[in-house]
Amino acid sequence: MSLNRVTVIGLGLMGGSLALALRRAGMAAHIAGCGRVALLDRAREMDAIDSGSVDAGEAVTKSDFVFLCTPVETSIKLMAQIAPRLKPGALVTDVGSTKNAFAAAAREIFGAAANQRVLPGHPLAGREVSGLEHASVDLYAGCLWVLTPVDGAREKDFTPGQRELVAALKAIGARVTFSTPEEHDRTLAYTSHLPQMLSTALSLTLEQAFGQGNPALQVHAGGLRTMLRLAESDPAMWEQIADSNQANLAKALERMEAELRKLRESLGSAEFRKKFEQGREFAKFLKIPRE
Repeated sequence: MSLNRVTVIGLGLMGGSLALALRRAGMAAHIAGCGRVALLDRAREMDAIDSGSVDAGEAVTKSDFVFLCTPVETSIKLMAQIAPRLKPGALVTDVGSTKNAFAAAAREIFGAAANQRVLPGHPLAGREVSGLEHASVDLYAGCLWVLTPVDGAREKDFTPGQRELVAALKAIGARVTFSTPEEHDRTLAYTSHLPQMLSTALSLTLEQAFGQGNPALQVHAGGLRTMLRLAESDPAMWEQIADSNQANLAKALERMEAELRKLRESLGSAEFRKKFEQGREFAKFLKIPRE
């Protein structure tokens, strides 16, 4: 099974890795890229794409599948831009970290046909670095790839194109699962977006307490490095993620603030150890190996 002609818009870490993975798996007869001239040249050198254009509308005209590999709000704008240029039956998907706003935009742009023309997606993969230079053919190997049908369609009701997309994602090593846009965004606010906020907050707290270049900060071990890894993430990308999932993220932060307050209030009391024991047991549950 092949996706025939594919367009990847956004040749950064996610889009570049996707193009490389589709190429290796033989899942596309032709891969067109869309991005800046320098990125198109580099992607050709990497054999990630066969052709390219700086114009998104031009890049999609002949393609059967379009992957929007840009930040959430950018992908929404691009979807509106390319809609009039898509060939009949072409399927649009994305890799954005939130899905509710993207699904709502799809309904507005495509109307009653949205559920057939758009299948939002989110691969739970990536790194704290960005850019085509960090692209890897194995980025999606073993990752969970969540698909969130616009109006809750079940897999058995998918169009042939949607089934081909699912097969292609599995072919590049992803583990495909399904959710609704609403449930996806609520869950990811806790499992992905909140950890990012905590890492950033920790970095800011250390800066306020010690300032930059303080030799005292040389006294640390692996735990701090692990906690600060996410703080190196792209601010522009996370600005769009937070903006598109404000309500859920605000609720998650409120709950975290409440737990931090309880820990602070329990210092020096028996409740402190109980909190640690409770947290340790739940952390063990989260580490249960996946089947």
